[in-house]
Amino acid sequence: MLGSDALAPAPAQPHVTAAITGPPLYISLGDSLAAGWQPDRDGHDRATAQGYVDVVARSLARSHPGLQIQRMSCGGATSGTLLNGGAGCEPRGEHSQVERAEEALRANPAAVLVTLNIGDNDIEMCVDGNTGTVDPACVKRGEAALDRTLPQIAARLRAAAPPSARIIGLVDYDQFLSLWLDGARGRAAAKRSLGIIRTLNQTIARIYQQAGIEVADAGGRFATEDFTHTRWLRGYGRVPLAVYNICTLTWACSAEPIGHDDHARPGGYRQIALAILDVLNAKH
Repeated sequence: MLGSDALAPAPAQPHVTAAITGPPLYISLGDSLAAGWQPDRDGHDRATAQGYVDVVARSLARSHPGLQIQRMSCGGATSGTLLNGGAGCEPRGEHSQVERAEEALRANPAAVLVTLNIGDNDIEMCVDGNTGTVDPACVKRGEAALDRTLPQIAARLRAAAPPSARIIGLVDYDQFLSLWLDGARGRAAAKRSLGIIRTLNQTIARIYQQAGIEVADAGGRFATEDFTHTRWLRGYGRVPLAVYNICTLTWACSAEPIGHDDHARPGGYRQIALAILDVLNAKH
């Protein structure tokens, strides 16, 4: 089930000595989810100020007045482009997100939080959002890319960040649960996608934890694997809670011209933010 919507303020960060100067800093790295993308009425995605970064920043600013945000996210980013640059949404010749984050962290010892949302595009591009058809060879290539690049990303961020900074990596919801609405074949495809997303999330979480990076479970906030409880979804009757959440918290079940758009709605971004705040509010 969805957790409480109460936005408790983030806890005070570890003591920072008087020698540290500069405003508190929150750095966000990742793909289009980190940029708060949503579709407009014509189905064209754009960055918004309703993303999870915005929600987290408002909460964190309560305990860190003057908080500044540096968004380094880039729609379509993969673990490879985040590490090495070259994403289509980045200006030619721009340093990679990791390089820019390293520069910002070393320049600002008062950095308090780094969030990282990457890896989905390495694997989810291998699944057809309209049919659920999976390209196994593509999945294997994506998994190999994550195993090769994500440990480097995690290690470099941890090395560049001041000891007082929290680094939190996200694991994601399953956008392909929207296929449940497409009859028996769609329900089979939706269930099949669970294994792919579960493996993806387990891989990402393992790599983060080995590098000393905390993990926020956005998928848990979406009740991604809850097919026991049901909710009434307009036009479809009772559906599993996991399906209800993906249809109401994201744009994945939308009619054309939006269609299958995996980006979160404002309520979905709020749930992702709450997953991060759950970690920030836990003992550290």
